[in-house]
Formats: sequence, structure tokens, C-alpha cells
Amino acid sequence: MTSPRFEIADIGNNCYTINDRNRTVAIITSQGYIDWLLKSPMQDGPLIAEIRKETHLSYTLGLKLLLITPTPATVLKGFSYRVQNGGSQLVLSGRGETADGKFTSETIAVLHPDDKMSRYEWDMETMITNATGEPIAIRGLEYNNVYPGKCGRCMCLAPEKEYNSTLMVDRDGIVWRFPHQHMMHYGRKISKLNFDVGTMAGFFGEQTGNPVVIVKDSPVEPDWGICDMYYDLHCCARTPEGFKPGEKLTFRYTVKYLGKLESEKWVAAAARPVPVDADDWAHHTYPRLDLGMNTFSRRVEIDKMDDASGFRPAPPQKVWDKDVGHSTKGSLRITNDKPEATVWSADPPTQVPAETKLNITGMIKTQGVEGKGTFIRVRYHTFVWHPKPHVEWVKVLESEPIKGTSDGWVKVTVPELLIPSEEFDYLIWIDMVLDGKGVAWLTDVDLDLQPASSQKPAAEKGSSKAKFVSAGKSKSSSGTAM
Repeated sequence: MTSPRFEIADIGNNCYTINDRNRTVAIITSQGYIDWLLKSPMQDGPLIAEIRKETHLSYTLGLKLLLITPTPATVLKGFSYRVQNGGSQLVLSGRGETADGKFTSETIAVLHPDDKMSRYEWDMETMITNATGEPIAIRGLEYNNVYPGKCGRCMCLAPEKEYNSTLMVDRDGIVWRFPHQHMMHYGRKISKLNFDVGTMAGFFGEQTGNPVVIVKDSPVEPDWGICDMYYDLHCCARTPEGFKPGEKLTFRYTVKYLGKLESEKWVAAAARPVPVDADDWAHHTYPRLDLGMNTFSRRVEIDKMDDASGFRPAPPQKVWDKDVGHSTKGSLRITNDKPEATVWSADPPTQVPAETKLNITGMIKTQGVEGKGTFIRVRYHTFVWHPKPHVEWVKVLESEPIKGTSDGWVKVTVPELLIPSEEFDYLIWIDMVLDGKGVAWLTDVDLDLQPASSQKPAAEKGSSKAKFVSAGKSKSSSGTAM
């Protein structure tokens, strides 16, 4: 098989592409992020000339790696690269520094093919240094953070996801399986496990290869974390003594894709799903929010794959009322003993597909509500890196507020949200709001997502309601923007 011939191309705004024989393997952004697009030298792909937007939480084209560190949070201060071994190996170097100057980081990332020339892989080394003359206590050190492709796409884009779980191997060789869901991050579970050099963690469920991180060298005990919102893999370490003055901790690890046979071996060995007990359910029994009709009679699942968002109760103000409903028993109930604006949001927010339209209706009942009233709200937003990283709130849509004491249940409608083609990575928060004093209930929330054109959506299996299912990845030609 032909050896890679890597080249680096400057595509402007401090962003670069890593190309191999007229195909873009990865993108390097000005933030120190690597967006790894191609898994194999034998894989077809476009040659990217420019990018539509830099990689961030809700816009990951491939597998996201970092040339800076999340904790301590370093900012990229310097970047360099070199091609070696006749073009078959590429070395990237990112130098970072925290805002207060107390810590520095340096990450060296070496891209090369495996022994069979069948897959690309990365050998990584991250060094974190206490740049002060004082000892510093630090908790939850994180030397990298790996995001799987399309990780920010929650319930509205769930059909596009390929992975369904995270597997972790502890120091005794036991494989633990963590199902992909959005409401419990398993932190209390992972903290009870122990890891060592040689242990592995990664995302499983993809048919064309599963990305994993393998710890090669760690000066302190390795650790892992799973984000319950975006489902990223935190590459961590346990540092009970913190950092000594001038101390440098060096972590060496490999990031690669496992082939089908090797993946199946680990999946078959995953005989130990992480146990979910009564205490877990007591802390994570949340009413779910899905596409389609929501009567709040079902909970979010934390012991199996589940892409639903959920409403986190906070009694006595925010309560999952299982006795009061409209079409069936079940509703969200907010009680304000004094005039105030209480917002109950579906968590996490969901990305919405471009070229679609979203219509939301619901049934509201009120008792003695004074003030603006009760309504459903949609906050439409995106993340923007420049000139400074910030969330851009583009649009806020609200249903007509209901106040006083309603005559039974009242139907409310949120104005239609139309997502144009150019807004490909926008997200929505869906909120129940009680602005004022009193008691309000919400149920029968219908989320209807349809293509903006007249094309009929596919029906989701097992549902009587037509739901939007993406037609798949769009094809790109050479020299395209991504």
C-alpha cells in the first residue's frame, strides 16, 4: 500500500489543513483544535480549501483533539509543524498558557499510518508545567478532550449518530460499558474505578471504526470523564498532591480508530455494564423531551442509549407532576410563591438541522397566576469564536402567555422557527417559563420538525408520528469549504 505524503496548507485566519495526496485528513483551527476527518489512507475525501466555521462543541466534522489543555485551561500561544520521513509523518506542536500565567502546556501530536498502512493514528505527548514558584492545588487535571463526530447533535439529529456507548478498561483488564445518554455523566461511577498505564477508553458503535485513547505513560493515576451533554471523553489524571513549584507532568497517549474485528473483541468483552442503582434513579428521574408528542409520562433513560433531553426537577418550585395531565397523567409544574421569572429548560439544548422548520405546541393550565403569565419559549443561538468566543442569541420565540386561573387546559403555539441552509450548526433551548406569581402546568408538548421544502420526512420506526430523519452526509467536491 502507498505511504502517505502529508502536506500542510494555510487556509487563512490562522487555520490549516493537513492533506494527503489531494485529500484533507484534518483541520487545525486557530483555537488549537484538530478536527480529524479521514480515518484511513484508503478513504476518499475532499480537498478542503476553506472552512465555513471553526470546530466547536456543536460543529465537529470528524474527531476533535486538542493542542492545548482543558484543565488547567490553556490558550494557544504558539503553533508549529514539520513533515518528516519523506512525508509519511507529520509533527504538530502547540504551546499554551493559562490566562493568569500560572500554567503552561505543550502538546506534540504525531500523525502517521499504522503498520499495515490501513489507518491513520496519532501519537500524543502533553506536558503541563507549574510556571510559578509556589505549590498549586489542582483538582481534575485534564490533558486532552476528545469529541466524536457530530457530538453536539442531540435529539433533533439523533438518527445521524453512529456511536452508542463508551467503553473503558480498568487496570485489572475489566471492560466497563457506559451507554450514551444525556442526563447522567457517570462521574460517581468512574471515580470508584482505578486505571493505569495501558488502559483504554473510547467511543463504540460506529461501523467503520471506533475511536479510542490509549494511555502510554502517566506520572500520576490516569482517569476519565464523560460529558453528559455532548458526550465527549475527558482524558484526565488524579493529582491528590497538586503541583509542586516548577513541576512538569508529561502524559503520552495514542489516539486511533479500531477496526471492526478489534472493536468486536472489546464489545464482546464488555460484560459489565456500569450498574445503575436506586440512588442513581432518585437523582436522575427526569421527564423526557423528544421529537413528537410529549405527555411527560415517560422518564429519560440513564441505563441505556437515549438521546432525549430532560427537565431536571428542583422541588418544590419545579416538580414533575405525575397526577395532573391533559391527554394522560403527567405534566411539568412550576410554583412561584412570589412574583419572579422561573425558567425550566430542557437539558441539553439540541442542534437543529439546516433547511428545516420547527413547530411547537403545548397545553397549559394556570391557577392564580399574576404577572406576564406562563408560556413556552425557544431560544435560538449559535457559538461564535471571533472576535472573542461568545454565544450569539439570534432569536427568541414565545407562545402567548396564559395567566389568571384558566378554564381547564389552553393550547398554546410557538411561532414557527425556520432554519435556513446557512445556519448549519445552530441550537435551541426549549423552556417552560412562569413569569409572575402562582402555579402553572405544561403538558402535551408537540415538537414537529419537518423539511423546509415540501418533501415528506421519513417516519421514525415505532412511532405513529412522522419525524425528520436526515438524508445523510452531503457529498463534497475537491476544493470545497467545510
